[in-house]
Amino acid sequence: MSKWIGHFWKQGEFKCHCGCERDEVHSSLISLADDVRRHLGVAMDCNSGVRCEEHNRSVGGRSSSLHLPAGANHQGHAGDFTFCEKRLRNRVNILRLYVLFESYGRNYGALGLGLYNWGVHVDVRGALGLKPARW
Repeated sequence: MSKWIGHFWKQGEFKCHCGCERDEVHSSLISLADDVRRHLGVAMDCNSGVRCEEHNRSVGGRSSSLHLPAGANHQGHAGDFTFCEKRLRNRVNILRLYVLFESYGRNYGALGLGLYNWGVHVDVRGALGLKPARW
């Protein structure tokens, strides 16, 4: 059974999709996702959280991906977020999601944010001493 790790998030929502059960995620990522979810008032989905090295390779992820468990506690520092309701997954709402992560993210140090047609990649790279990035 998956335990609650945030107000809106369970640990299992961030686990690797290959079945290896890796699910260690950085607490700042959870707090940031909680802030954005609270503001939106609608359910969000993390469609890719922690990835083991094998799964990361299989999905074409970079060897330096922040989805990989890293740092002193070997935690994933990234998540890919979208709306649970497919009808909300349009360009305007995805852009709004990106802007909200950008806005609330200022409280969490350096972020990596990527805007895609399916949703938003978010990472808390500042926890690893990395500089912010946008794409």
